[in-house]
Amino acid sequence: MLKNILKSLTLLTLFFMLTAQQGCQTTSSLGEKKLSPKEQVKQSMILESKTEIEKLGGTPITEDEAKYKGKLGKDKYIQALEKQLAELKAQKEKEAAEAKAKEEKEKADAKAKEEKEKAEAKKKEEEAKKKAEKAKKEKDRAAAIQAVKKEILFLGETPMPEYEFTSEDKYIAALRKQIDEIKKLKEEEELKINAEIPDWYQNFPQGSETIMYARGSAISADLDNSELVAIENAILKLASQLKNRINQKMDKVIKEAGVDADLTLKTEIQRISTIVVKEASVTGYKVYKTKMAPLANGKYRTFILIEFPVSLAYKQQLKTLEQSTSVSADIEKIKNTEAFKELEQYVSEFTGA
Repeated sequence: MLKNILKSLTLLTLFFMLTAQQGCQTTSSLGEKKLSPKEQVKQSMILESKTEIEKLGGTPITEDEAKYKGKLGKDKYIQALEKQLAELKAQKEKEAAEAKAKEEKEKADAKAKEEKEKAEAKKKEEEAKKKAEKAKKEKDRAAAIQAVKKEILFLGETPMPEYEFTSEDKYIAALRKQIDEIKKLKEEEELKINAEIPDWYQNFPQGSETIMYARGSAISADLDNSELVAIENAILKLASQLKNRINQKMDKVIKEAGVDADLTLKTEIQRISTIVVKEASVTGYKVYKTKMAPLANGKYRTFILIEFPVSLAYKQQLKTLEQSTSVSADIEKIKNTEAFKELEQYVSEFTGA
């Protein structure tokens, strides 16, 4: 009650101050009839309520709208305005609270979304890292398997199949065990082979200007194949020796002929020598000695010693030189050298001419 009285006195004071400032205009605006102090207070209260309602974005109700039954006095109108103002304030407070709650919810949702995105990004990063580590591990395992397989193949054996094992690690362990077993078996075989290597293989003839020897050996599960591969190995060694021998002879011929500065001629003679060595080494040899030894693992090792008449290669070399159009301009110089005549002598002794 006291609060309402103080409020009324405050409004009354405010009203009088406004009246004093406006002077005669106040009297004119209120009409020719002067309001009583009580009416002036009521009018001020109505004005204040309307102003606050408008500030809150509302439209003050009229006195007619405030009527319920019959005529409604100024007091009832003020009560209606105050009620409207209270409801409007409550609505604004509710809207402000809802807006704040919405804002807080949006912030919380945004934060939760950000945290979720960070968690997902971290999870993806960890998954990518695990995937990369797994891929590297698989790559390293595959490389290890290939390395072990390669070593087994190098030892002349066949790697065991992978399908027999449930994991790569077990397969690698099995392959390494296989290598150890192969190496052990190879050592035993080597001891046995060394004991069976024929003396003529270790101390074969050195040969001469007209005869050349070369040796070879090979291991195979097939007896005939071991012999063929041993011969091939011997022929390769023979070709290397024969190439060196003929090149030495031709270098001597070229120098004595005084044509060693002619690069074109030297290149042609080297080409002829290469062809002669290739053809002669694969056709003119004969097997001089051979021995086949069975091994503990069921395979065979063959020892071969081949003999080759070097004069056969000399003969083909001289013949090809004389027929070559690229050498024809200098052939007489070449034929007049002591080195060329020496080769002709070797050929003559070989053919009996």
